[in-house]
Amino acid sequence: MLFSDWYTDTVTVYRIQHTKTGNLTRESREAVNSTPIPCRVYNTALQGANPQPTAAVDRKTDKMACAVDADIKQGDELVITRGGLVGGSTVERYIAGKPQYFYDPVGIHRTGLDHMEVGLLADNIAE
Repeated sequence: MLFSDWYTDTVTVYRIQHTKTGNLTRESREAVNSTPIPCRVYNTALQGANPQPTAAVDRKTDKMACAVDADIKQGDELVITRGGLVGGSTVERYIAGKPQYFYDPVGIHRTGLDHMEVGLLADNIAE
C-alpha cells in the first residue's frame, strides 16, 4: 500500500456498548480494536482555547486517514497517539465524523491509493 509509510500515528477506537443486567441497561465505551490502527492526522485546524463562563474550551477539527478496512463509525471515540509508530507519545481524544471511503481508482491495477478519511472533532475542557 502506498500510504503505509505515510501513517505515523496510531488510533484506538472506542464504541458505546450496551450491557443489560436484569432490567437495567448500562452504557460504556469499550475498545473496538485490540491493537492500535496505523493512521495519520492531517489538515489540522489550529485554534486557541476559547474562554467560557465556566471553563476554557479547546475545540478543533482535524482529518485522519487510515486503511479502508478499519472499523470506525460515526460517533466513535478515537484516542490518537501522535507519532505512535515513530516513537511519539502525545495522546489526543476526538469524536469521529462519518467516514469517507476512497477506493483504488484504476480498477484491477493496485496503486495503493485506497484509504478512508474521517473528520475529527476535539471538544475538550482546556487544562
